[in-house]
Amino acid sequence: METLLMWDIDGTLLRNKGAGRRAMNRAFEQMMGDAGCRDAFDHIQMAGGLDLHFIHEVFAEQGVDRSRLEEYLSLYYAHLKEEVGDGQSILMPNVRNMLERARRTDSLYNALGTGNLELGARIKLDLFDLNSYFPVGGFCYGLVERYQVLQDGVERARKHYAVDFAPERVIIIGDTVRDIEAARKIGAKVIAVATGGNSYEMLEAAKPDLLLADLTDEERFFALCE
Repeated sequence: METLLMWDIDGTLLRNKGAGRRAMNRAFEQMMGDAGCRDAFDHIQMAGGLDLHFIHEVFAEQGVDRSRLEEYLSLYYAHLKEEVGDGQSILMPNVRNMLERARRTDSLYNALGTGNLELGARIKLDLFDLNSYFPVGGFCYGLVERYQVLQDGVERARKHYAVDFAPERVIIIGDTVRDIEAARKIGAKVIAVATGGNSYEMLEAAKPDLLLADLTDEERFFALCE
C-alpha cells in the first residue's frame, strides 16, 4: 500500500546549530536599525514550532506592525543563506541513504512536514542538496497550528503524486513531542528520532509508534512503513 513519509527538517534531517535563530535576530536588528534589538529571538522556544509564530511574537513584543512582514522576510532569507553556509550545519546520520531508499521504493513517497516557511526550508535543504527528494510538502503558511501544516502537506502530496493517502498510511518523522501530537491530530503514525529538540525520554513518554535514537536503524524504520 502507498505510504506518505512526511519529514521534519530541523533536528530530524539536519541540524543548523542555531542558524535560523541567528538569521532572525540579524534580520530584525537590520530592519529596526537598532542595536538594542540584536537578540530579539533569543528567548523564543523554537523546537517543534512554526516560523511565523516566532516572528509575530517578536513583532508584538517590540510593537512592530505586521505590515512589515514581507520586508522582514526578505532580510531573513538573505541572512539565512549566509548562516547555513557558515560550516556549522550538519546532516544527520544516514539521512541520505534513508531518503534514497524511500525514493527507490515504489510504495513510498517523500514529502516535507515542517514548521519552516517554504523558502527557508528550501535554503536549509539546498546546503546538502536534498531538495530533489521533496517535490512537495507542508510548510508554515500562516498563524496556524502544526497539525494544520501537516494536513496541508498531505493534501498537496495527494495532488502532486495523484495518490489518495489514507490517514493511517501517513507517517510523520520528527524529533519533538509537538510532532507526535500533531501527527495524532490528523490520524497519522509517527516515527520519533531523538536527534533534536526533545530527549529520548520525553519522546518515549509521548508514545510514538516507533522511537529511534537516530536514523541508522533502517530495518525498524522501514518495517513500520510496510
